[in-house]
Amino acid sequence: MTSPTTPDPDKLDPLSGRGQSSPSDDMPDQNAFKGHMEDKEANPLQQQAKGPSPIDLANQQKMSPSAPPTMDKIHQQMTSVSGSLGDIKNKLQNKNLKLKNSDKYLVRKKLGNANEHIKAAAKKTGADTGDFEKKLNQSKNPIARFLSMVSDGQHQMVQAADSIKKLNANGKKMQPGDLLLVQIKLNKAQQELNYTSVILGNATSMIKTLFNIQI
Repeated sequence: MTSPTTPDPDKLDPLSGRGQSSPSDDMPDQNAFKGHMEDKEANPLQQQAKGPSPIDLANQQKMSPSAPPTMDKIHQQMTSVSGSLGDIKNKLQNKNLKLKNSDKYLVRKKLGNANEHIKAAAKKTGADTGDFEKKLNQSKNPIARFLSMVSDGQHQMVQAADSIKKLNANGKKMQPGDLLLVQIKLNKAQQELNYTSVILGNATSMIKTLFNIQI
């Protein structure tokens, strides 16, 4: 016998129950949604405050590509490379410079790579790079060989810069593809020279540290 306050199990609705909402409760409030959209239209700054999306930034980059290299920029780049070569030359001429065998290998490798890039860039400008290998093989002293490589790089940069000046004076211009190749070669040469400068700088610093140690 069931209690008067207890509902009959056979008459219970399986879809209804405590904690469940009616189908009408699950339906979105169309009036609230419409009001939300009207607020956005009335306040467009709410959307702009979030800033551009990654897709917008990508599209902006496509619309504004970087400018191609010019002959003036290439000439400035050559001046920078020449300055790096001069800095390395000063470090090599330091009487206190002592290089380990591993350092000598790295300096020879990096300077060799830099000279190859410099030579390729100079050739593209129409400069006469000459035959440097014969002069290099005449020197057996590592430091003297390094100085010869640096001097050759400086000479090629001077020849290339003169070639650029002559083209400008005659009203001629290099092809964009050639300018881009020269820029790439000079960038690679600059990276090799920077690495070489760090090696020489560390070697010189170690010598100074040893001299400053009090025994």
